Amino acid sequence: MEPEFIERLHHASRENLIELLQELAVRHPILLAEIVGILEGLPDDAPDDAPVVEESDEEVTEDWDFNGDEQVEQVEQVAPRPFPTQPTMLPLNNDPPQERVEEIARRLRQEEAPQILLDVMKDLIEDAVSFSGQNDENAALDLFAVLIDERLQERRPAITPLFDQMIDAGMYFLEALLTEASNNTLFDKDTAAHSPMLSEHVRHRWLERLFALWLKRLDAHNVEEDLPELILDVAWSEDILLLRRLVQSELQKQPQTAHANIVDFHYQYRTKALEKFLKELSRA
Repeated sequence: MEPEFIERLHHASRENLIELLQELAVRHPILLAEIVGILEGLPDDAPDDAPVVEESDEEVTEDWDFNGDEQVEQVEQVAPRPFPTQPTMLPLNNDPPQERVEEIARRLRQEEAPQILLDVMKDLIEDAVSFSGQNDENAALDLFAVLIDERLQERRPAITPLFDQMIDAGMYFLEALLTEASNNTLFDKDTAAHSPMLSEHVRHRWLERLFALWLKRLDAHNVEEDLPELILDVAWSEDILLLRRLVQSELQKQPQTAHANIVDFHYQYRTKALEKFLKELSRA
Protein backbone atom coordinates (compact mmCIF):
# COMPACT_ATOMS: atom_id res chain seq x y z
CA MET A 1 0.00 0.00 0.00
CA GLU A 2 1.27 3.47 -0.88
CA PRO A 3 2.62 5.38 2.17
CA GLU A 4 0.69 8.50 1.14
CA PHE A 5 -2.54 6.53 1.09
CA ILE A 6 -1.84 5.10 4.56
CA GLU A 7 -1.14 8.61 5.84
CA ARG A 8 -4.45 9.88 4.46
CA LEU A 9 -6.31 7.03 6.18
CA HIS A 10 -4.68 7.88 9.51
CA HIS A 11 -5.79 11.52 9.24
CA ALA A 12 -9.30 10.81 7.94
CA SER A 13 -12.20 11.20 10.34
CA ARG A 14 -14.24 8.24 11.53
CA GLU A 15 -17.23 9.46 9.49
CA ASN A 16 -15.13 9.76 6.33
CA LEU A 17 -13.77 6.25 6.75
CA ILE A 18 -17.29 4.86 7.17
CA GLU A 19 -18.40 6.71 4.04
CA LEU A 20 -15.41 5.27 2.17
CA LEU A 21 -16.33 1.71 3.13
CA GLN A 22 -19.97 2.28 2.22
CA GLU A 23 -19.00 3.63 -1.19
CA LEU A 24 -16.73 0.64 -1.83
CA ALA A 25 -19.50 -1.76 -0.79
CA VAL A 26 -22.02 -0.15 -3.14
CA ARG A 27 -19.68 -0.14 -6.12
CA HIS A 28 -18.12 -3.56 -5.52
CA PRO A 29 -20.25 -6.25 -3.80
CA ILE A 30 -17.25 -8.58 -3.87
CA LEU A 31 -15.40 -6.20 -1.57
CA LEU A 32 -18.41 -6.07 0.73
CA ALA A 33 -18.05 -9.79 1.42
CA GLU A 34 -14.33 -9.29 2.11
CA ILE A 35 -14.95 -6.34 4.44
CA VAL A 36 -17.67 -8.17 6.39
CA GLY A 37 -15.41 -11.20 6.83
CA ILE A 38 -12.58 -9.05 8.14
CA LEU A 39 -14.81 -7.11 10.54
CA GLU A 40 -16.25 -10.33 11.93
CA GLY A 41 -12.72 -11.44 12.81
CA LEU A 42 -11.92 -8.31 14.78
CA PRO A 43 -12.31 -8.28 18.59
CA ASP A 44 -15.47 -6.60 19.87
CA ASP A 45 -13.55 -4.56 22.43
CA ALA A 46 -11.26 -2.91 19.86
CA PRO A 47 -10.52 0.69 20.90
CA ASP A 48 -11.92 3.56 18.84
CA ASP A 49 -8.47 4.51 17.59
CA ALA A 50 -7.61 0.97 16.42
CA PRO A 51 -6.60 0.91 12.75
CA VAL A 52 -9.71 -1.07 11.74
CA VAL A 53 -10.25 0.64 8.42
CA GLU A 54 -6.57 0.48 7.54
CA GLU A 55 -6.56 -3.25 8.06
CA SER A 56 -9.71 -3.70 6.00
CA ASP A 57 -8.48 -1.50 3.22
CA GLU A 58 -5.10 -3.20 3.19
CA GLU A 59 -6.80 -6.54 2.72
CA VAL A 60 -8.81 -5.14 -0.13
CA THR A 61 -5.87 -3.64 -1.96
CA GLU A 62 -3.90 -6.86 -1.60
CA ASP A 63 -6.72 -8.95 -3.09
CA TRP A 64 -8.13 -6.49 -5.62
CA ASP A 65 -5.49 -4.12 -6.91
CA PHE A 66 -7.13 -0.80 -7.84
CA ASN A 67 -4.26 -0.06 -10.24
CA GLY A 68 -4.81 -3.23 -12.23
CA ASP A 69 -1.30 -4.49 -11.45
CA GLU A 70 -2.38 -7.44 -9.33
CA GLN A 71 -0.42 -10.66 -9.81
CA VAL A 72 -2.23 -13.88 -10.61
CA GLU A 73 -0.66 -15.53 -7.57
CA GLN A 74 -2.43 -13.04 -5.33
CA VAL A 75 -5.74 -13.70 -7.05
CA GLU A 76 -5.47 -17.43 -6.49
CA GLN A 77 -4.85 -16.92 -2.77
CA VAL A 78 -8.07 -14.97 -2.18
CA ALA A 79 -10.45 -17.01 -0.05
CA PRO A 80 -13.94 -16.76 -1.61
CA ARG A 81 -16.68 -15.58 0.72
CA PRO A 82 -20.42 -15.65 0.10
CA PHE A 83 -22.28 -12.67 -1.27
CA PRO A 84 -24.93 -10.94 0.83
CA THR A 85 -28.45 -12.30 0.43
CA GLN A 86 -29.89 -8.85 -0.27
CA PRO A 87 -29.47 -7.62 -3.88
CA THR A 88 -27.37 -4.49 -4.24
CA MET A 89 -28.53 -1.84 -6.66
CA LEU A 90 -25.63 -1.01 -8.94
CA PRO A 91 -25.57 1.16 -12.06
CA LEU A 92 -25.84 -0.86 -15.27
CA ASN A 93 -25.05 0.24 -18.78
CA ASN A 94 -27.90 0.90 -21.17
CA ASP A 95 -27.62 -2.42 -22.99
CA PRO A 96 -30.73 -4.66 -22.89
CA PRO A 97 -30.27 -7.59 -20.47
CA GLN A 98 -29.87 -10.22 -23.18
CA GLU A 99 -27.26 -8.15 -25.00
CA ARG A 100 -25.36 -7.74 -21.76
CA VAL A 101 -25.43 -11.50 -21.16
CA GLU A 102 -24.14 -12.15 -24.69
CA GLU A 103 -21.39 -9.55 -24.27
CA ILE A 104 -20.19 -11.12 -21.01
CA ALA A 105 -20.26 -14.60 -22.60
CA ARG A 106 -18.20 -13.37 -25.55
CA ARG A 107 -15.62 -11.74 -23.29
CA LEU A 108 -15.27 -14.89 -21.18
CA ARG A 109 -14.58 -16.94 -24.30
CA GLN A 110 -12.15 -14.51 -25.91
CA GLU A 111 -10.13 -12.99 -23.07
CA GLU A 112 -6.81 -14.69 -22.34
CA ALA A 113 -5.16 -12.68 -19.56
CA PRO A 114 -6.12 -14.05 -16.11
CA GLN A 115 -6.44 -10.59 -14.57
CA ILE A 116 -8.77 -9.39 -17.34
CA LEU A 117 -10.81 -12.58 -17.03
CA LEU A 118 -11.11 -12.01 -13.30
CA ASP A 119 -12.40 -8.49 -13.96
CA VAL A 120 -14.94 -9.85 -16.45
CA MET A 121 -16.20 -12.38 -13.92
CA LYS A 122 -16.45 -9.68 -11.26
CA ASP A 123 -18.52 -7.60 -13.70
CA LEU A 124 -20.70 -10.64 -14.38
CA ILE A 125 -21.56 -11.20 -10.73
CA GLU A 126 -22.10 -7.51 -10.04
CA ASP A 127 -24.46 -7.31 -13.03
CA ALA A 128 -26.32 -10.39 -11.81
CA VAL A 129 -26.82 -8.74 -8.42
CA SER A 130 -28.05 -5.58 -10.13
CA PHE A 131 -30.47 -7.44 -12.40
CA SER A 132 -31.89 -9.22 -9.38
CA GLY A 133 -32.30 -5.89 -7.60
CA GLN A 134 -34.31 -4.73 -10.61
CA ASN A 135 -36.55 -7.83 -10.41
CA ASP A 136 -35.01 -9.36 -13.53
CA GLU A 137 -34.14 -12.74 -12.05
CA ASN A 138 -34.03 -14.43 -15.45
CA ALA A 139 -31.19 -12.18 -16.63
CA ALA A 140 -29.36 -12.72 -13.33
CA LEU A 141 -29.65 -16.50 -13.71
CA ASP A 142 -28.55 -16.30 -17.35
CA LEU A 143 -25.32 -14.60 -16.24
CA PHE A 144 -24.59 -17.28 -13.65
CA ALA A 145 -25.34 -19.93 -16.28
CA VAL A 146 -22.75 -18.34 -18.57
CA LEU A 147 -20.16 -18.42 -15.78
CA ILE A 148 -20.76 -22.07 -14.85
CA ASP A 149 -21.03 -23.30 -18.45
CA GLU A 150 -17.73 -21.67 -19.35
CA ARG A 151 -16.10 -23.27 -16.32
CA LEU A 152 -17.45 -26.69 -17.35
CA GLN A 153 -15.89 -26.31 -20.79
CA GLU A 154 -12.40 -26.12 -19.24
CA ARG A 155 -11.00 -24.49 -22.36
CA ARG A 156 -8.00 -23.27 -20.36
CA PRO A 157 -7.31 -25.64 -17.43
CA ALA A 158 -4.67 -23.31 -15.98
CA ILE A 159 -7.30 -20.69 -15.10
CA THR A 160 -10.04 -23.09 -14.00
CA PRO A 161 -9.28 -22.18 -10.35
CA LEU A 162 -10.25 -18.58 -11.15
CA PHE A 163 -13.67 -19.74 -12.34
CA ASP A 164 -14.12 -21.91 -9.25
CA GLN A 165 -13.12 -19.01 -7.02
CA MET A 166 -15.70 -16.66 -8.54
CA ILE A 167 -18.42 -19.33 -8.57
CA ASP A 168 -17.77 -19.90 -4.87
CA ALA A 169 -17.87 -16.15 -4.23
CA GLY A 170 -21.30 -15.88 -5.85
CA MET A 171 -22.70 -19.23 -4.74
CA TYR A 172 -24.57 -17.97 -1.69
CA PHE A 173 -26.38 -15.39 -3.80
CA LEU A 174 -27.01 -17.93 -6.58
CA GLU A 175 -28.51 -20.39 -4.08
CA ALA A 176 -30.98 -17.80 -2.82
CA LEU A 177 -31.82 -16.65 -6.35
CA LEU A 178 -32.23 -20.13 -7.84
CA THR A 179 -34.18 -21.59 -4.91
CA GLU A 180 -36.61 -18.67 -4.92
CA ALA A 181 -37.08 -18.86 -8.69
CA SER A 182 -37.73 -22.61 -8.53
CA ASN A 183 -40.31 -22.29 -5.75
CA ASN A 184 -42.20 -19.31 -7.21
CA THR A 185 -44.99 -19.33 -9.76
CA LEU A 186 -46.25 -16.66 -12.14
CA PHE A 187 -49.81 -15.96 -13.26
CA ASP A 188 -50.26 -16.56 -16.98
CA LYS A 189 -52.96 -14.29 -18.39
CA ASP A 190 -53.38 -16.45 -21.50
CA THR A 191 -54.15 -19.62 -19.59
CA ALA A 192 -55.57 -17.90 -16.49
CA ALA A 193 -53.43 -20.20 -14.36
CA HIS A 194 -50.22 -20.15 -12.40
CA SER A 195 -47.10 -21.53 -14.06
CA PRO A 196 -43.62 -22.14 -12.63
CA MET A 197 -41.26 -19.19 -12.77
CA LEU A 198 -38.68 -21.67 -14.09
CA SER A 199 -40.11 -23.70 -16.93
CA GLU A 200 -39.51 -27.45 -16.86
CA HIS A 201 -36.91 -27.14 -19.63
CA VAL A 202 -35.00 -24.34 -17.86
CA ARG A 203 -35.21 -26.13 -14.52
CA HIS A 204 -33.88 -29.36 -16.04
CA ARG A 205 -31.04 -27.47 -17.68
CA TRP A 206 -30.07 -25.99 -14.31
CA LEU A 207 -30.22 -29.38 -12.61
CA GLU A 208 -27.93 -30.86 -15.29
CA ARG A 209 -25.58 -27.87 -14.99
CA LEU A 210 -25.32 -28.09 -11.20
CA PHE A 211 -24.87 -31.87 -11.34
CA ALA A 212 -22.03 -31.51 -13.86
CA LEU A 213 -20.38 -28.86 -11.69
CA TRP A 214 -20.64 -31.15 -8.67
CA LEU A 215 -18.90 -33.94 -10.60
CA LYS A 216 -16.10 -31.56 -11.55
CA ARG A 217 -15.65 -30.70 -7.89
CA LEU A 218 -15.54 -34.38 -7.00
CA ASP A 219 -12.90 -34.94 -9.67
CA ALA A 220 -10.86 -32.15 -8.07
CA HIS A 221 -11.12 -33.96 -4.70
CA ASN A 222 -13.28 -31.21 -3.23
CA VAL A 223 -15.72 -32.21 -0.50
CA GLU A 224 -18.77 -30.41 -1.87
CA GLU A 225 -21.99 -30.73 0.11
CA ASP A 226 -23.70 -27.48 -0.90
CA LEU A 227 -24.28 -28.45 -4.52
CA PRO A 228 -26.22 -31.69 -3.82
CA GLU A 229 -28.39 -29.77 -1.34
CA LEU A 230 -29.00 -27.02 -3.89
CA ILE A 231 -29.94 -29.58 -6.54
CA LEU A 232 -32.54 -31.08 -4.21
CA ASP A 233 -33.87 -27.63 -3.33
CA VAL A 234 -34.33 -26.71 -7.00
CA ALA A 235 -35.79 -30.05 -8.13
CA TRP A 236 -39.52 -30.70 -8.22
CA SER A 237 -40.94 -34.13 -7.50
CA GLU A 238 -41.25 -34.84 -11.23
CA ASP A 239 -37.53 -34.07 -11.66
CA ILE A 240 -36.37 -36.97 -9.46
CA LEU A 241 -36.44 -39.38 -12.41
CA LEU A 242 -34.08 -37.10 -14.36
CA LEU A 243 -31.67 -36.93 -11.43
CA ARG A 244 -31.77 -40.72 -11.00
CA ARG A 245 -30.83 -41.16 -14.64
CA LEU A 246 -27.93 -38.73 -14.27
CA VAL A 247 -26.58 -40.55 -11.22
CA GLN A 248 -27.02 -44.04 -12.64
CA SER A 249 -25.35 -42.99 -15.88
CA GLU A 250 -22.29 -41.82 -13.96
CA LEU A 251 -22.19 -44.95 -11.81
CA GLN A 252 -22.14 -47.09 -14.95
CA LYS A 253 -19.11 -45.17 -16.19
CA GLN A 254 -17.04 -46.16 -13.17
CA PRO A 255 -14.11 -48.32 -14.35
CA GLN A 256 -14.01 -51.98 -13.40
CA THR A 257 -10.51 -53.00 -12.34
CA ALA A 258 -9.25 -56.35 -13.52
CA HIS A 259 -7.75 -57.26 -10.15
CA ALA A 260 -9.62 -57.07 -6.88
CA ASN A 261 -6.50 -55.95 -4.98
CA ILE A 262 -6.20 -52.77 -7.09
CA VAL A 263 -8.23 -49.94 -5.59
CA ASP A 264 -8.73 -46.59 -7.27
CA PHE A 265 -9.45 -44.37 -4.29
CA HIS A 266 -10.53 -41.49 -6.51
CA TYR A 267 -13.32 -43.44 -8.14
CA GLN A 268 -14.15 -45.09 -4.84
CA TYR A 269 -14.77 -41.68 -3.30
CA ARG A 270 -16.75 -40.58 -6.37
CA THR A 271 -18.88 -43.73 -6.27
CA LYS A 272 -19.68 -43.33 -2.58
CA ALA A 273 -20.70 -39.71 -3.11
CA LEU A 274 -23.00 -40.66 -5.99
CA GLU A 275 -24.52 -43.56 -4.05
CA LYS A 276 -25.15 -41.26 -1.09
CA PHE A 277 -26.90 -38.79 -3.36
CA LEU A 278 -28.98 -41.59 -4.88
CA LYS A 279 -30.22 -42.48 -1.37
CA GLU A 280 -31.12 -38.84 -0.80
CA LEU A 281 -33.21 -38.94 -3.97
CA SER A 282 -35.10 -41.96 -2.61
CA ARG A 283 -36.13 -39.92 0.42
CA ALA A 284 -37.00 -36.79 -1.59
